[in-house]
Parts: sequence; C-alpha cells; structure tokens
Amino acid sequence: MQSAAISQFADWIARTSLSNVIVTYEWIIPSTQSVHYMALAVLFSSAAIINLRILGLVSGHTPLTRVAERFAPGIWIALVVMIVTGLVLLIGEPARSLTTWEFQSKMAMLVIVAALTVYMQRRIADRAGDWDVAAAVPGTARAAAVASLVLWMLIIVAGRWIAYHV
Repeated sequence: MQSAAISQFADWIARTSLSNVIVTYEWIIPSTQSVHYMALAVLFSSAAIINLRILGLVSGHTPLTRVAERFAPGIWIALVVMIVTGLVLLIGEPARSLTTWEFQSKMAMLVIVAALTVYMQRRIADRAGDWDVAAAVPGTARAAAVASLVLWMLIIVAGRWIAYHV
C-alpha cells in the first residue's frame, strides 16, 4: 500500500515546470529511456564480467585485479548516467514510479548492491596479489559475487516491472 506522503510528493513533482517540460516534449522520455537502457547494458555487463571472474567462470587467465581495473569504471560511469537519466524519468512521470513497490524495491536493492560493489572493489584492491588466481578467491567473495549478480538481475526485473504496474 502506498503512503499518502509519497503520493503527495509525486503530485508535487508532477506540478513542477520541469516535469511539465519533460512530458510536453514527446521525445524526452523515449530518448532518456534509451540512454538509461544503454547505460544499464554497460553497467550490468561490467559487473557481470567482474563477478564471473571472481567466481572463476570467465577470464581465468587474466588476473582479477586487471579485470577489475578494466571494468569497474564502467560500473560507476554507467551508474552516474543511470541516476541522471532515472531522475529525468522520475520527474517526468513521478506517480508511475515513486508510488510503486517495484520502484521502491529497485532503489533499496540498488543501495545494497552499490555498497556491496564498493566493498568488493576495496577487497580486490587490498588482496590484489592473493586473488589474481581464481582458486585463491575466498568463499565469502564468491558468495558476494553471486549476490551481486542476483541483485543486478532483480534490479533489471523490478525496473522493467514498473511499466506494468497497474
């Protein structure tokens, strides 16, 4: 059940001039969604490669530190792009997003997986020499990699599900 405060906040955003501009120009939302989805592809593929390398499923011949150095920037750059484009989409259609459990779940999972990603990147940096061999990656890191992959996939599903919320 949605909170009255969230509904009131969504209504307030919908009445702003910026929201009006976003919905008035019909090209803004589809263009923003396109950029949002492209950034999502970069983010998810970068996170997947790092996590699959932690699990020893891809690039076993490449040191984990090199894989992380190559793909981690893609996560953070794409995340910034997704936050900016997500805000534009949110401002354009606040009631469609803010009031849904799908959006709220997506945001909660995003906070968790971002914190997990920061933690894992710090662990990789601290254990650079030890973790370059797939067999040396501890079980907790492997569990975190699985959790990260699952959370990113659930975020994608929740994001797509917003469009089908009745």
